[in-house]
Amino acid sequence: IGHVHGGTLGWNGFMAAALFYWLIPKLYRTKLYSNTMADIHFWMGTLGILLYMGSMWFSGISQGLMWRAWSEDGGLLYPNFVETLTSIFPMYMIRALGGTLYLVGFLIMTWNLVKTATSGAAYDEEVEVEDVPAWKNEPGVGLMDILLSKAVLASSVGVALLCVMLYPGAIAYIASLVALSLLGLWAFKGFEQVQGFHRFIEAHPLAMALLTALAVLVGGLVELIPALTLKEAVPLQQDVAQHQRPYTPLELAGRDVYLSEGCYYCHSQMIRPFKDEYVRYGEPSRADEFIYDHPFQWGSKRTGPDLHREGGKRDHLWHYRHFMNPRELSAGSNMPNYHFLATAKSDPELAAGRVAVMKSLGVPYSKEELLNAVQNQKDEAKNHLAKLKSLDASIDLAEDSELLALIAYIQSLGQKATPANNNP
Repeated sequence: IGHVHGGTLGWNGFMAAALFYWLIPKLYRTKLYSNTMADIHFWMGTLGILLYMGSMWFSGISQGLMWRAWSEDGGLLYPNFVETLTSIFPMYMIRALGGTLYLVGFLIMTWNLVKTATSGAAYDEEVEVEDVPAWKNEPGVGLMDILLSKAVLASSVGVALLCVMLYPGAIAYIASLVALSLLGLWAFKGFEQVQGFHRFIEAHPLAMALLTALAVLVGGLVELIPALTLKEAVPLQQDVAQHQRPYTPLELAGRDVYLSEGCYYCHSQMIRPFKDEYVRYGEPSRADEFIYDHPFQWGSKRTGPDLHREGGKRDHLWHYRHFMNPRELSAGSNMPNYHFLATAKSDPELAAGRVAVMKSLGVPYSKEELLNAVQNQKDEAKNHLAKLKSLDASIDLAEDSELLALIAYIQSLGQKATPANNNP
């Protein structure tokens, strides 16, 4: 995430700051209160961004190498995931320092702009339309010069050939591009020549919109063509795919809790086909296992271990204690406590609505499952609560608690048919 935040903080953030520094003095007909403080803001922000990005790069590479490290006897050198997390804790502190510097810089900017505004006087005059200078087009590059340039022609021919080679039905796609181009010619008809390509785009928002749409169509080509050439979204053996089981009403309720609490920010649900992942998590994930996930929970970051094969590895009591206080079972974990879920309610009356939504998305629930969804969730909750109380009778947990639903969902993960000889 280092490079992503570099773009966000450095590009978006600094660009917005520059706009404020330019605009506020003009609006209040004065000079910026302190150029020195503005310089301090940008230097402080730059240092903050470097600390933020560098710490995340270092921590990501370090943790990745620790995941893949093997001992001399052939086992994982760091089998406990928490070890890889605690080792990069100092980098999180540096990240926090970088973020603080960046935030303080913007507070300095706010103070500087307030002092600028109070030192001047805002415009309050009325301006007549005829007093506004008209846009003055300057002779230069014309529309046809742009459309018939070597770069545009070469790109258009290349995209057309790629469409034909990859997908016979691409004629319709090419036709849409041609239609869009003709629409653009019609829309730009009568425009006077302007100086430069960017000046032309800035002067005509419709041109910007059409060219953006064209860029999106071309950019999506690589992603769309493979999907259009497949008869099935999941090209797997039907005897494997047909064994996938849709989520039960209680599991759907738990999945909603999982999403609402943002668990996917720290836990992925996709085991990659690497030896270290197989040893740590189990069988690598397969595409057919996600056909009933809307949306899927693959994730992109692992502050915590992957959960795709978590179901059945531990009993209900372990999960209950882990959600109540993660550090009781995993020393060094930075996962927050979720004890409040024990008293939060998951209304069984919403079960039918959840099932109906999933059914509309293609999950093959029967009419009976839809009609009996509410009662099925209640019955399933009783069974899960009985399993939990059989391990610790002193636990006081309601059948309609969100924590019980979440445990049911976690215990369902990875409980799919697994083909033989899937080892990496």
